[in-house]
Order: sequence, then C-alpha cells, then structure tokens
Amino acid sequence: MQNLDFQELFIVLPAYNEAPRIELCLEKIIKLGFKNIIVVNDASSDTTAKIANSYDEVLLLSHLINLGPGAATQTGIEYALMQNAKYIATIDADDQHDPKDLVHLYEKIKSENLDLLVGSRFLNKNSIPKLRIIYNKIGNFISFLLTQKLLSDSQSGIKILSADLARKIAIELNGFEFCMEIISTARKLGAKIDESPVSVTYSEETTRKGQNLASGLSMLSRVFSPFR
Repeated sequence: MQNLDFQELFIVLPAYNEAPRIELCLEKIIKLGFKNIIVVNDASSDTTAKIANSYDEVLLLSHLINLGPGAATQTGIEYALMQNAKYIATIDADDQHDPKDLVHLYEKIKSENLDLLVGSRFLNKNSIPKLRIIYNKIGNFISFLLTQKLLSDSQSGIKILSADLARKIAIELNGFEFCMEIISTARKLGAKIDESPVSVTYSEETTRKGQNLASGLSMLSRVFSPFR
C-alpha cells in the first residue's frame, strides 16, 4: 500500500434523521485517521446534528429545510472544493458501509489516476436483501440506458471522485437518483470511471428505511426528465 495522504481527501456524509446510527459510523471513520469529515445535516428532526457536532474532527453543515440526499451531497462537495480538496468521498451516514473500504478506494483512485471510483456491494460476498438486489438490477439497467456505462452498483452509497471531476459536476437531482446522475455526467465528460468491491451490512432498521416500489417509481419519473 502506498503512503496515503489523508489530508487530500474530504469525506462527505449526507445525513437525515440518522441519530441511531451516525455515531458509530463517525467513530469508525475517525479511528481510521481521516482528517476532513463533513456531515451535512439535511434538516433532521432528531439529534443527528447534535451528535455530529460533538466531534472535534467533524465539520457540521446544516440545511434549514429537508432537500434530499442529492442536495446534501452537493452541499458537502461544494464546501470540500472551497477547502481545496483533491479527492472527495461520499458515504452513507447509516453505518451500512464499512469506512475501512475508503482506504482501498482512495488508494485505487490515486494509483490508477481515476476520476470516479464507485464502491460496489455486488462485487463482494455480501448478504443483501432480495428486494435490494432486484431494485439494484433495475437501477443498473436504467443507468446503462442513460450513460452507456454498465456498473454492478450504480446506486452505491460509497464512492470517491477527483476534485477535477467534482468541479464539473453540479448535482441537480435531490433524491437517491443523484448517484446515477453523477455517473451520467462523468460519462458525458469522458471521465475515467471504475468500481471496486466494498462491504455492506443491513440491519432490519436500515432495510426498512431504504427504497420501496413507490419510491422507485417516483425516482424513475424524476430521473428521465433531466437526462433527455
């Protein structure tokens, strides 16, 4: 493993009502030695903001109204760029992903000079609920139609992008479809894109708060309009 300079990497966690989960996620990230951690509190009604603000290593940004994970991610990216970040990672705040994966993703994006590296739950031996697998396959197919880039996990909650690419991307979709928007925009810009296996752990609670048929149909209605 090459000598990694974590000062060059900013980690963005969009967070909405993640009080039961975000503390453990932040503690894992801090323990790994990451220095630049941004939590974007998307107008949570619980103690998400209070928990995030209790850590000296964490910078808290807050939306006055709930705008969605896409908007929260864009807020974090914009701040990271203002702080001269060279790479920006995004990771869900619900502790489903293992922050240790950020280390090998960071190493890979730097060593292979990539613009966008997506962490894939489906390139690793993870126990994933069947409905999540179905939704992901549908999402991958839609993503391929939009981008002509086939990825195994187009809706992954963990990824790293270079600052050069981040400056050219302005996330317009506020829901979870923003993950596909990032890939589509990167593809149109001719960016170097790859994916790498990551771990994921689903609890009963985090599975319940994920996508369902209604949210999936709503996402479809939004995702096609701006890409035409």
